[in-house]
Amino acid sequence: MDELALIHEKTKGLLEQLRNGDLYESLPELLFVLKENVDLEPAEPTPRPSDSMAAMEKMNGYQERWAEDIFERSISDTDLRQFVEQLKSPSAKIRDTGTFFFLGNAIQNNHLTKEQMDWLTAELIGDQFLLNQILEEENDGAYGRSFALAILTILLIADQQAAEPFISPELLSAIVEQVALYALLETDTRGFVPGHGWVHAYTHLSNVLSAIFDRADVPRADKLFLLACLMTNFRQVNTPLTMGEIGRIVGVILSLTKKHALYAEYFLMSLKLWRQDLVNEPFAQTRSRWQKLYIRVDFFQQILAYGPEMVPEKIWAYVQETKNYLS
Repeated sequence: MDELALIHEKTKGLLEQLRNGDLYESLPELLFVLKENVDLEPAEPTPRPSDSMAAMEKMNGYQERWAEDIFERSISDTDLRQFVEQLKSPSAKIRDTGTFFFLGNAIQNNHLTKEQMDWLTAELIGDQFLLNQILEEENDGAYGRSFALAILTILLIADQQAAEPFISPELLSAIVEQVALYALLETDTRGFVPGHGWVHAYTHLSNVLSAIFDRADVPRADKLFLLACLMTNFRQVNTPLTMGEIGRIVGVILSLTKKHALYAEYFLMSLKLWRQDLVNEPFAQTRSRWQKLYIRVDFFQQILAYGPEMVPEKIWAYVQETKNYLS
């Protein structure tokens, strides 16, 4: 069993225990140890999607026909498979303003069949897409991982709005498991990359979490587990997040804490553990160690920026008390 499969097995077991009520207070430490023991491998070259220019020409052709009101209910399955692969491209023109815009348009304007929407959702959360090269050092697989989340957000919203939803309970459970793994394991904090455009993985992650947290058909334990995985990752982030990601993520979490006191309680517990990490860890004069400190400072400042009306009382009091700690 490879490392990713082993981590998946362990996180799935933790989620089941949480769902069954057999686990709660020990969850942060169990996830922290699991994350801490991950050793990133050197980055491997990321294969480029094939026939990208041909795919772009086909997408343009579809959009021209749609603009002329030549309505086609669906894209061919063969074309859809080719188009989805282009989300992995390191070229912003192909990945972002090309494929992402095209697929978003197709999903929102009913150009995909229910079966294609189901297939697309399952395809994007698969290991080969959402978790591709996630256990390696900084690599171009991050473009595909991040934009898989971006399209997944659109799919989750479309499913909620559809007269006939296409995400089954089984597929929704799989989405939770895979997004939880992603939230725990992603380390690529790049925002805009000159010559390649946006990675923005943590912003896309916050958007998909928001879509999941807003669903009434996602169990409370699943939402709590997603929050736990996200906060475990944040406690160990040691590279910059400087392009709006922290504010967006804090906003999503605060909205969740307003839905039930359990989320607020867990969030507060995570914030306290985060402080303990910094107290207990011997301080080293390294860039990564300072970066971990300032990620926490920025995170707490973003909580304060939302104001007391948006923040649960106990969390507001704790953040006010500790906002300048080690800053």
